[in-house]
Amino acid sequence: MKAAALALSICIVALPRLLRARLLRDGEEGFAECNEFFPGEQPPEGFAEDSCVKICHQQGGERRFATLYSTRHKLPVYSAFKYKEAAGAEARSWLIEPQLDDPESNIEEMMDEADATNKVDGLGTNQALTEDYTSSNYQPEPLNPGCLDEDDSQKATYALTDTVPVMQGSTGGWSTDVAHIGRRLIQLCGEDLYLVAGAVPSDFKIKDKVSVPEFLWLAACCNTPEAWSMGFIKKMTDESSLEGVTVEELGKRLPGGAQVFTDNCGGDPKNAEQEEILKTISQLKSTQGVAATGPFFWTVRLLAHILIGIVKSIFYVVWFIVKQFYNLVAGGICSLCNGVITYITGVSTVLFNIPCDTLRVVGNILCGFVKIIGRVLTVVGMIISPPVHFLLDIASFPVYTICAVPTVGKDIASGICGSLMLMINAVIGLVDCSFCVVSFGLKRVLQRVIGHTESYDDSQL
Repeated sequence: MKAAALALSICIVALPRLLRARLLRDGEEGFAECNEFFPGEQPPEGFAEDSCVKICHQQGGERRFATLYSTRHKLPVYSAFKYKEAAGAEARSWLIEPQLDDPESNIEEMMDEADATNKVDGLGTNQALTEDYTSSNYQPEPLNPGCLDEDDSQKATYALTDTVPVMQGSTGGWSTDVAHIGRRLIQLCGEDLYLVAGAVPSDFKIKDKVSVPEFLWLAACCNTPEAWSMGFIKKMTDESSLEGVTVEELGKRLPGGAQVFTDNCGGDPKNAEQEEILKTISQLKSTQGVAATGPFFWTVRLLAHILIGIVKSIFYVVWFIVKQFYNLVAGGICSLCNGVITYITGVSTVLFNIPCDTLRVVGNILCGFVKIIGRVLTVVGMIISPPVHFLLDIASFPVYTICAVPTVGKDIASGICGSLMLMINAVIGLVDCSFCVVSFGLKRVLQRVIGHTESYDDSQL
């Protein structure tokens, strides 16, 4: 019993981490790692992507399918997936994508809608919830039916971002049609078969929130050298309807004339095989319609619904008890661990700070002593500096005096020599001046004497 409880607890913890729906960011081309679900890794073109987000659904570390989801209509525009062998149908809980409503959330995995109530801000703002279907005539149904996937990947197909509203109690609906088509096409194409299922919204919305599709569509591409394709359309007003069309015609009937496959995947439809598929599905629905009539059938169906409701209620109660017990135990363990870690951290911090504080105090004391010694030396220097300078000046006075004697003698000799030269120059100047005066006087006398004689001789003539 304890082992079973432990295993259940481990599953509760591990399940959310197995389911992941990565929202692609701006700048990433196509669907990034989920491009493998499109032939040639080329997603459809022409679909209006305003208010749409690209989601790459992953589980267990493997990619499962890709979805273009409209947050305006709360409806998947299309989902691309590969056919896989069907596993037994199993009841699953509906999953939501936390980051779609709360971009700041650090929860990267899909989680149970019931667990997200108190963990995701603005839950239901950008995606549909199961409560949107309550008290209405509609129920959610996967656009990419879980019956096409292997057992371990069926969980991912129960994401509410991959569901469309269908009428309650509908039999032989979309999932059944796609299952028959997938089984037949895999026989014709093999592993190169690519499937894209989509929904075209109508003007009617459930609770003015979730758009009811006008019709659902399925496009198949066999990406082989002899490529071929085909398309199917199912009107929501008639659950027994299923129309076969070419991929090119399907693109014309989609909003904006979108192109599902590049070059329409060869554009070579297999009309005979398509008619065979439609005929087989019609016969199966007719057989199911005959078997599903009569009061006995409805009584059995009512009892089955009641029994399933009782089982689901018991399961939800047990699930709630187990979850509360797990949260209580996990919360206690986490609180204990946090307390121990906090205590150890505080003690370690105090012990580590003791030697640091001791070294800091010793360093401050040494710095204080160094400052005191420096200031004492400064004061002593200021006290002894004047007498030392005075003594040095007295001691250096004779030196400066003796050294000045040659300079003074040189200056005196220069002065005496200058005086003698000045006297000599004065005598020479006086002599020269006297000579000039005598010469000038003699010259004047001679001029007069000579001039007088000449004037006398002229008169005699």
